[in-house]
Amino acid sequence: MFLPGCVRSRILAFLLTAACLHSPSLAQQSSDGSFRALIEKGFDLHRQARFTDAIPILEQARKLEPNDYFANLLLGIDLLRTGNASAAVPRLESAARTRPNEEIPEGYLGEAEADLGHFARAAEAYRGAVDRSHGSEDATEAWAGFALERFRAIGENLRGTAAGVATVRRLQAAAARPAATLTCEDSIPALERKLAMHPANPNTETAYRLSICYAVEAGNAASRLKDGVEDAAALHRLRGDILLRLQGDANAAKSEYEQAIALQPRDPALQERLAEAKLTGGDADGARQAAQAALATDPHRRDAMQTLASIAISSRDYAEALKWLRPLAEEEPADRSIQVEYGRALAQTGDYAAARQHLGPALAAGYLDEKGALHALQARVLRELGRDAEAAKAAAEARRLSDSFQARSKGGAGEGPDDPR
Repeated sequence: MFLPGCVRSRILAFLLTAACLHSPSLAQQSSDGSFRALIEKGFDLHRQARFTDAIPILEQARKLEPNDYFANLLLGIDLLRTGNASAAVPRLESAARTRPNEEIPEGYLGEAEADLGHFARAAEAYRGAVDRSHGSEDATEAWAGFALERFRAIGENLRGTAAGVATVRRLQAAAARPAATLTCEDSIPALERKLAMHPANPNTETAYRLSICYAVEAGNAASRLKDGVEDAAALHRLRGDILLRLQGDANAAKSEYEQAIALQPRDPALQERLAEAKLTGGDADGARQAAQAALATDPHRRDAMQTLASIAISSRDYAEALKWLRPLAEEEPADRSIQVEYGRALAQTGDYAAARQHLGPALAAGYLDEKGALHALQARVLRELGRDAEAAKAAAEARRLSDSFQARSKGGAGEGPDDPR
């Protein structure tokens, strides 16, 4: 969720109160007030986070008034909160059409489209919320949050393949200046659509340019937000994200997240971010405490689980790492980095058959292994399973990759800058 939930819930409460008092559609109901009662009951359940219970009640209200703004908006939000983004989209689109100057439906619509992987539509919706609101702080924060998340995700995908790393290095060398100073002359939705044309083999140059555009947009949005905004915690979080994702300043990011947590101590997303910043800054114990705090509030925080897995792996506690990697690997079968880490931990605990199932497909799909270490591990796994011919091939590839890396390093072409972070 890129627009802080507490902010949007506060806005919704205000708007619904106004609607109950002044809305013609509510005032014109039958004398028993059935539509108004359904809306109020549905919203009361929504505020209690009882989204599953609210949905059938709000659906009844929507059947009475198919084009009502609040019926469609609340139903769309609750469908989104219960994991049904595809059903949420038409409800949110209806609310957006009903009130073309209202930012809230577009913000949630952006979130729903992002959940579905429709990133071009998500970008259009988030930008639409900014335009509708004339640059309100809530919409601006949501757009910046989405842009930073896409910057991070695209960067991870680029760093996961040799072709992606080569593209980043080539384009950075051509630019001869850091990514944060670049300008973006392309349309983000157009680049997203171009990138989505070949999902199995995305164009790395398009991905890199898109990541830069998102970095530029996130930076511009953050610069428009000033001290004294209504949601100070959200501003501190955004500043922390900029420092961590774009500038690589983990210590400064930690300070921003701690200020946000002082204002919202039970926000698991803030604790999750703090854990990442502390781990990046070398404070493993602090990172563990923050990640555990995030999971104590919300046991499904993926980034917190990844932080705990990373800490366990660095301590060679592979059994502990598997505790966190297993659910992540099951939930994200297409995330090659997770599959590789899971495979590595499985190999270290002696579960070679399972390790092969996770390492092999990721490496065959081109997962980056510059130094050959993963292929060497794969060779060991295959030998343990008695697959000697396959093991020999993996070992030969490991040697080739290692020799190639050493030759590049000696020639001054070793590991260069790897933005996007």
